[in-house]
Amino acid sequence: MFSSPSTKRLLLAFLVAPLAAPVAYVVGAMAVEYVTRGYTLKALSALDLVIGTFTLGAPCAYVAALVLGAPTYVVLLRTGRVTRWTLWLAGAAIGAAGALALAPYLRGDLFSIRFPWWIAALLGLVSAEVFWQVLTARRPGGS
Repeated sequence: MFSSPSTKRLLLAFLVAPLAAPVAYVVGAMAVEYVTRGYTLKALSALDLVIGTFTLGAPCAYVAALVLGAPTYVVLLRTGRVTRWTLWLAGAAIGAAGALALAPYLRGDLFSIRFPWWIAALLGLVSAEVFWQVLTARRPGGS
């Protein structure tokens, strides 16, 4: 059974979990590059990927967590439905909704950024798992 976390733990979960999405995106993009083309990115290319991803992705992830994630968590908490599965479902739905909302802004005349809804749903799921892990982590010493 899930018990309400302390305010500090909840704040930590909302501060850390959104960062999981850009981290997962960078790791995934590098893995796809390695698998499809057979080589790893050079250091400067990897740095560009990290900077670009965090410049665009981190603010979007924090807005999604604040605007959609926090109210969803409150509803789940008040209805007694905070579980790993409900958080995964909510995270995936929030990620997909965010991608669909951003889609018109990611298409341009000069360049476009492909960001399918299903990738965003997976990133939302990753963030939800990190959120769950932070909420349910045991303190050192066994409590």
